[in-house]
Amino acid sequence: MPDQGSRFVVDLGDFKLPALVEKQVESEIRATVLRALAESGFGGDLRAPHGRVSNPIWDQFPGQTLGLWPGWPNQPPIFSGPGGSEVGGTLQIGDHTLIMRAVMENPRQVLRYLPGKFKVKNGPRPTGSEVLQAALQVDQIDDYAKSRIQKVLEILPEIEARQASLPESVKRSVDELREQLANKTVAEKRALLRDPGVRSRHREGGLAEGMEYAARMLEDGESSIYSPDSSFYRMLQDGKPFSRAAARDAISDIGSMDTIGATAGGAIGSVAGGVGAGPGAVAGGAGASAGAAVVHLVDWVISWF
Repeated sequence: MPDQGSRFVVDLGDFKLPALVEKQVESEIRATVLRALAESGFGGDLRAPHGRVSNPIWDQFPGQTLGLWPGWPNQPPIFSGPGGSEVGGTLQIGDHTLIMRAVMENPRQVLRYLPGKFKVKNGPRPTGSEVLQAALQVDQIDDYAKSRIQKVLEILPEIEARQASLPESVKRSVDELREQLANKTVAEKRALLRDPGVRSRHREGGLAEGMEYAARMLEDGESSIYSPDSSFYRMLQDGKPFSRAAARDAISDIGSMDTIGATAGGAIGSVAGGVGAGPGAVAGGAGASAGAAVVHLVDWVISWF
């Protein structure tokens, strides 16, 4: 009898987990499967267009990939063959969540690799690129997440350069959107991004397309990087007065930075040769929110002294 493929079943019987916990467990299982596939060398033939279509494993998942790889079948994953250095292809929405989780689950280690000038009261704040460069040095962050960070760092310089030269009308539209998003919950931000009236006011320069990618990022990270149950936000609440409000502010701030960064990045990526709206949104969002997360971390550390 031939060997069968790997199968994993989790059945809790009649025990029902809270909906938020179910989503978190599901996202962690997906991330684990993708890492295992990448590290095993599976899918080397997916580098070829015909191999992406003909490889049957993705059709074996119930409902195809069940979100294991957003964009399938039009944007399937690309893994290297044995000995290859590339463990992933084009940036996807889930990569943003993966990167931010890596930073937020290892905040002290990331802070350790930042220059001392960023760790003092009233000192300068690190950019998203500087935070992501520090994250690459953290041993606790796995190679797959680091490969996604490196992809973002390849794109960010072009996104940032083009953002500075956006037409004034587009810059005003981004500023207006930033004000509209302020002090809103993640669910409210997502609803605003998909409001037809709001989109019609922010359609210039590809912003409406960027807004949709930003909304998808908020959905993907709802149960993890934007959840009050995240270890990062629990840390911010640890032993400090008014800490619950500080954690809420951090969620809102990181969500807003993600949204604005992704909206602008998606718009720029849609017209930048070789980037694309999706990767531009992921890079713009990660660059903006990684910096915001560390700013909240520094403020929390300084508040103890």
